[in-house]
Amino acid sequence: MASGPLLDKQITKYTAILAAPLSILVAFILVHTNTETALMVAIGVGVLVLTFINTDFAIYTLIFSMLLSPEFGSRSTTGEGITIRIDDIISAIILFTWLAKMALYKELAIFKKTPLNKPMGLYIFICFVSTGFGAMAGRLNPAAGFFFVLKYIQFFLIYFMVINHVRSKKQIDNYILSILITYVIVVIVALSQIPRGYRLTAPFEGHGGEPNTLGGYLIMIISINLALVLTPGILAKPVHRRLLITITAISVIPFLLTNSRGSWVSAIPVIIAFVVLSQRRYIVVGWIVFFIIVAPLVLPDTVIDRVRYTFQEQQGYSRTLQEEVGGVTLDTSASERVRSWKLAFEEFPQHPILGFGVTGWRFLDAQFIRVLIETGLLGLYAFVRILALLLKNVWKIHKEAKIPFFRAYALGFYIAIIAMLTHSIGANTFIIIRIMEPFWLIAGLVMSIPYIEEIELEKLRQMEDRATLVKMGVVS
Repeated sequence: MASGPLLDKQITKYTAILAAPLSILVAFILVHTNTETALMVAIGVGVLVLTFINTDFAIYTLIFSMLLSPEFGSRSTTGEGITIRIDDIISAIILFTWLAKMALYKELAIFKKTPLNKPMGLYIFICFVSTGFGAMAGRLNPAAGFFFVLKYIQFFLIYFMVINHVRSKKQIDNYILSILITYVIVVIVALSQIPRGYRLTAPFEGHGGEPNTLGGYLIMIISINLALVLTPGILAKPVHRRLLITITAISVIPFLLTNSRGSWVSAIPVIIAFVVLSQRRYIVVGWIVFFIIVAPLVLPDTVIDRVRYTFQEQQGYSRTLQEEVGGVTLDTSASERVRSWKLAFEEFPQHPILGFGVTGWRFLDAQFIRVLIETGLLGLYAFVRILALLLKNVWKIHKEAKIPFFRAYALGFYIAIIAMLTHSIGANTFIIIRIMEPFWLIAGLVMSIPYIEEIELEKLRQMEDRATLVKMGVVS
């Protein structure tokens, strides 16, 4: 990597070169557009320049904008329509600027070598080929299909941007703190929605938002938080541990009030994992027993009714829309999912190798079946390979990390991945922006741990060598 002063001089030179034409462009836009558009352009240019100068700023901006940016447009429960979020625009600007910066500085690798590089590249290639064939066959709208593929690329680029930029433990600590602050804000905003009487959603989604998204995001961060508080010695200061326990406990309230059954189910492997893996499993078991006892007394009626409705047999025409699985009658919503899964497996043989193309089949709320029907067996192989290697390497990092905080954080993320896999049984979890952006950002942080530990240990060795030389009187 280039030295600091050289990099600063290069940045100053390129910034000076870009400043004049950008200033003229912004001035022209300000004169000829309305206030809202002008403001968005000004913010975009500001983000572009600051990202070029400071990648740390870009990552912090991403962390806070992932869950806290407004959304425009609408999308139906069947996936029709389109929504644009400020985060989409900001992240596109950030990633484009980061790629441009990497191109200018040849000594900065765009894609640091990681175990995920090849399956990620293979999956994106298959998505493009499958979608291209689907578009030529008229099975899909090319713009919609390639827009989704670009979204997948966006997730992976966030991972690479983080893993390429992180250079110290202090950076990781600061990013993790920023993720936690964002999480606290999301919980507070969700709690403020309770008086409305609707299912809770992520910030800025409104009444038409998707509670399943909030539920998936919360259980992901809850998993990581629990690993930190249940691992002895990780949070040395009692006040920090109590604060994290408190906010995590409070976040269970909006998690339950999402009334998202898929999110609730994803909590089951989290509980099992901590019972099996945690050193303080007795605390987990105690809380489970306590919750089972008090749940009928303290849980809101909406939560209890939601559980009952899932397996309640309807009357009249509604009963004809219900499916039975293993002798259990499902509600109409869950039954519709089951019917769509059956239909997908029936039509899958039409295009078994490359699928129908991304968005080339009807809307489907099940991640792995959707990958199979859209990108075929090849796409499913590449997708499963990405997640399998991620699980394998995160577990390896947990077992081999030398810094206790890193070991605990890797364990929490490992359990969070399992939660997301469970969540994806009844949702397209791995294409939901407000879950996948923080997911891949955290993945980048965790996968950076071995590299960062090498750097920190080298710094420690240098300090020890210098201390030895000082004792010997070689240096003062």
